[in-house]
Amino acid sequence: MNLPKGHYLQDKKYQLGNVIGQGGFGITYIGTWSTEVKGELGTVRTDVPICIKEYFFKDYCFRDKITHHVRIHSKTGQTLFDKFKEKLIKEAKILSEVHHPFVVNVLEVFEENNTAYIAMEHIQGCSLKYMLDTQGPLPEKKVLKYIYQIGQALNFVHQKNILHLDIKPSNILIDKRNNARLIDFGVSKRYDIEQQETSTTLLTLSKGFASIEQYDDEGIQSFSPRPDIYSLGATMYNLLTGIIPTESILRATKPLAKPSELNKEITSRTEDVILKAMKVNPAERYLTVRDMIGELNIPSYFEETENTLRETNAETPSLSGDEDSTAYASTPIPQPIDSEQKDVNQPNIGRIRRKKKRRAMIPLIVFIFAFVGYIVAYNIFGWNELPGMTRTGANSDNEITMPQQSTVPEDTELKTPDKEEQKTETAVMPLQTPPQVVSEKVTNEKAMTKKDAEEHLPAERQNTSAKDDATEVTLSSEAINEKYNALIASGKLKMEQKNYTEAKKDFEKASELKTTEETSRLYLVCIEKEEEKKIADRKEMYEMKMAFGNYTVVRNKSTKLFGAIDSKGEEKIKCIYLTVGLSSNGRAFERKDGKYDIYNAEGLRIADGVTTY
Repeated sequence: MNLPKGHYLQDKKYQLGNVIGQGGFGITYIGTWSTEVKGELGTVRTDVPICIKEYFFKDYCFRDKITHHVRIHSKTGQTLFDKFKEKLIKEAKILSEVHHPFVVNVLEVFEENNTAYIAMEHIQGCSLKYMLDTQGPLPEKKVLKYIYQIGQALNFVHQKNILHLDIKPSNILIDKRNNARLIDFGVSKRYDIEQQETSTTLLTLSKGFASIEQYDDEGIQSFSPRPDIYSLGATMYNLLTGIIPTESILRATKPLAKPSELNKEITSRTEDVILKAMKVNPAERYLTVRDMIGELNIPSYFEETENTLRETNAETPSLSGDEDSTAYASTPIPQPIDSEQKDVNQPNIGRIRRKKKRRAMIPLIVFIFAFVGYIVAYNIFGWNELPGMTRTGANSDNEITMPQQSTVPEDTELKTPDKEEQKTETAVMPLQTPPQVVSEKVTNEKAMTKKDAEEHLPAERQNTSAKDDATEVTLSSEAINEKYNALIASGKLKMEQKNYTEAKKDFEKASELKTTEETSRLYLVCIEKEEEKKIADRKEMYEMKMAFGNYTVVRNKSTKLFGAIDSKGEEKIKCIYLTVGLSSNGRAFERKDGKYDIYNAEGLRIADGVTTY
């Protein structure tokens, strides 16, 4: 039923390779994109490795052996086939609007062979599920890094009024740079300005990761980040313990075991965040992903390492219908009798269970020319725009550009700030305009200026002027590159001088010219250093006395009174006490009236105004 190796799509723009994944809803192929790159070395033709996902609902369709077109068995099957094809196209359109360093990039979606295809970037690495299956429970520090990155992606997605609704380890890929990438928006939902869902596709329930409101079609009619927050907490639970958490709908009779009962190395702060994120009642969870990440003890700096794990025959990303997922149609549609469909005691709701093995990515094909490979990789995925470079498709009529959006919200990423600062500060390089838009804008402005000037030139000089167009565009790109490098150098110098606020401004300006990993990384480092300085300034107000659980007993230098602070220098036990003594079940803080308040190691007051301790 697969398309043969070497098969072409889109008038030979894409060529298919081996099948790297397939399930009940589709087939994913490794493939190549035949394109041209124009730069300082001239025009170079190259083949870029990509993944192509084909919609193929195998229970209701078959492939014509001669034409390779997808055919449907029956009218009922046609209804289902069309329904799920709409879902796949919707996934691609949503992804095309979600350009973020930690979200998979989509090139385009198109229809051919009586079905739909998504062309997307090929990520070399493995899923978190594969990493968990291979290595067992992950270290907390590693989990915090991945959750921090996926949290940034979700925060950005939520700002666009989109819910992912299927966060779990198998939908998070770890690339070779050891960064997390969120995939599979197949069941995501977009909400309009009135906060009502604008589409009625499937509800996917990944057992153990789905919030209780996802079991009810009415539960997610209005936009709220809380279903994704529950799933993110459940993902942390799974990665740290190796155990899939109890399904939310069963927790009334089967309580959820605390993570620390399954892994003694989990810190109390991380456990508290997981349990709050996984509250059955949505109102008791965090309001935003930013709030959740802000409560975690995120390191100020993540060591750069390489992920050497590679899954064999894995796809990027998958269609919905994993081994742990159950798909529900959110609107009644005709259902043929199927041995795999079972009654779920919900009238007019069809339930289809599909199994699919998720496998990791085949390694990227090594480019023949290292320099060309560098140009292509950065140009295709929108991370950089190199001097004097444009790209076209295999045919002049098939020019391809990455999906773009006009602007990206400036508060698209996360950090670990003071609670009062969480509403105003951001932790990501503000992405003003995609680099390809900047390049096109500069080129267009140059062209317009040139045209206006030529109207006033003698006829014999106009031809000469036209010949200089390419030179001027190249010079313009070089000027942009020169200004970018100057801003980066200036920012780094200010960082050495510990002037991180001004350094951030330089990196912001640099990102408006070219959005690169360097600008994002340096901007994040500035924010982290600013936060470290604020913490250091707060701690400077106190004399450190002794450790007390996760806190430190301190004495305020100005008031000379005792209390306790956390690792960020925030008072958890107010500095209003005269002395501190050791109690049998914690610490005894002497009040001004001579009585004592007893606190335990969690900073909770367990006795109030006792006379002895």
